[in-house]
Amino acid sequence: MPELISRPEYLNQLIENKNVDLIKIVTGIRRCGKSSLLDLFHQYLKETNVPESNIIHMNLESLKYRNLTDYLFFYDYVSSLIPTVGTTYLR
Repeated sequence: MPELISRPEYLNQLIENKNVDLIKIVTGIRRCGKSSLLDLFHQYLKETNVPESNIIHMNLESLKYRNLTDYLFFYDYVSSLIPTVGTTYLR
């Protein structure tokens, strides 16, 4: 993986709000660093001993997820990945 550009302000916002029971949505124009920010957050979660099984990473541009075109299929698929213990992070 290439070296990630540090984005402390945005990363700290994610970290400060990670235990707030609201969905966080990262938005921005193309190629502004949204995926890189989420990679940094993923790295932070691993460094703070969040089990890898509690971090779900899905690249919806991948053909692996081509059948998830219906919101019910998507919901069922993601629900099946969520462990019964701990907080789950979906990227």
